[in-house]
Amino acid sequence: MSEQTLDLAEARQAIECLTSTDLLRLRKAGRQYAFAAGCEVDDLLNEAVCQTIEGVRNCPRGMEMVPFLIGVMRSRASARQQKVEPELVSADATDAEGRFLHEPVETKSNVEELALSREDASARRNALETLFADDEEATLFLWAYLDDLPKEEIMTMIGVDMTAYATIRRRVRRKIDAAFPNGWSS
Repeated sequence: MSEQTLDLAEARQAIECLTSTDLLRLRKAGRQYAFAAGCEVDDLLNEAVCQTIEGVRNCPRGMEMVPFLIGVMRSRASARQQKVEPELVSADATDAEGRFLHEPVETKSNVEELALSREDASARRNALETLFADDEEATLFLWAYLDDLPKEEIMTMIGVDMTAYATIRRRVRRKIDAAFPNGWSS
């Protein structure tokens, strides 16, 4: 492990020293990522903490733990959005002569699960569209941001500078936090 990152004991201690205000900030920041990834904010925060104390993610020495964990949550949410199911094979399938066959194991959701998932995604999309119906700039920002476009590309697309970008981002986050103070629920 590099000298420029916290070791596991230091990372664990920094997490244990988080205040209730820090945890509130983490949950509030994680809410927008969880909303976009279709999961619960507590699950996302738990993943970030576990990855940090297990050494999967290493916090730089000069960085505070709260912004670091927010970054990990953002990364985990992005990974969840882009997750591709692996193809599983059954190791015990054999042909008539007793040779092993590697047949794909069905991992796809059933029709009902797919319908519910699509319905939930559609409801989230509709809720966001309704929430930002009167703010075209925020709507453009939100869809570009959820598509993981780089901020420079978003700024060019909307036609704003860095200050205006930060202002729009803050406005979007605050509006989502106000509309969904306990996160998304179907």
